[in-house]
Amino acid sequence: MLSQSKLISIIIPTYNRAHLISETLDSVLAQTYQNWECIIVDDGSSDNTDEVVDVYLRKDSRFKYYHRPEEHLPGGNGARNFGFKMSQGEYVNWFDDDDLMLSEKLKLKVKAIEENKVDIAISNTLNFHTDGSTSRPYKLDYTIPVNPENYISQRIGWITNDAFIKKKIIKISFNEKLKSGQEYNFFSRLLFLKPKVFYIKKDLSQRRIHNKGIQEKLKVNETKKKKELIFNEIELMADVYDSINDKIKNRFLKRIFRFSTETTASHKLPAYYFQINRFFIKKHLINISLYYNTWVFLNLITGRGYFVFKKYIKNHE
Repeated sequence: MLSQSKLISIIIPTYNRAHLISETLDSVLAQTYQNWECIIVDDGSSDNTDEVVDVYLRKDSRFKYYHRPEEHLPGGNGARNFGFKMSQGEYVNWFDDDDLMLSEKLKLKVKAIEENKVDIAISNTLNFHTDGSTSRPYKLDYTIPVNPENYISQRIGWITNDAFIKKKIIKISFNEKLKSGQEYNFFSRLLFLKPKVFYIKKDLSQRRIHNKGIQEKLKVNETKKKKELIFNEIELMADVYDSINDKIKNRFLKRIFRFSTETTASHKLPAYYFQINRFFIKKHLINISLYYNTWVFLNLITGRGYFVFKKYIKNHE
């Protein structure tokens, strides 16, 4: 019989989800594994989240509620980092405030880690839509090795809800500058710590898909989405630059240039131009910075800048 002696910290950042968070917290209460604490961190909600969460605080002392302090930046990542700081468990599971846990999620995660002597247990998620249909956010290929290269190149992937982690191996924090792509950045960096990972081939979470989600909002504004992608790639490349090989660096550069080209083509470049230049110069990639300046000029004048970079990358593979 599985021991329930080890405490699990469930960390839920929330923002204006008073109308949805009750379902999430009910799914936590329904867990067959009972030894948990649920740390809810409000990110500055303007609705009645305080009142809704207060019902659960009165109902069960395992719920804990905080407001993100000012030393953490606004956004889900600041709330996640503060929640981690306040956690006491041996295991950590970050979870979204509009999603649902299946009742055996925690039990099966603890069992997988203890029986297989690993650091992280990854399960599947099923999307559910407002029209009642379902879909999958990704399809896990269990035959592909779990390593930074495969995760960064997106041959493998998972969402934050699915990762159940031994707290002692978490030596990094979420990048609080990011507004999207948080999990991609976080898990790319975490995998450089070489944790042992085990896949549970079951759906143990349900992810709500609705038009107020971050990714859905980005779909509406393609230019904004491209800018977010540029920024996310630059931040991740900066975070892991010294740890990755040239092959992965070139993949990063290709993606950055492609997203940047598409954004520049619509003459909406602003701060991203300077952000990329600063990164290249900081990392002593002076020749790339010069190429980038040439690319910007050619793109704005003739729209041919992409071919300059394409040739550069090809010559340096």
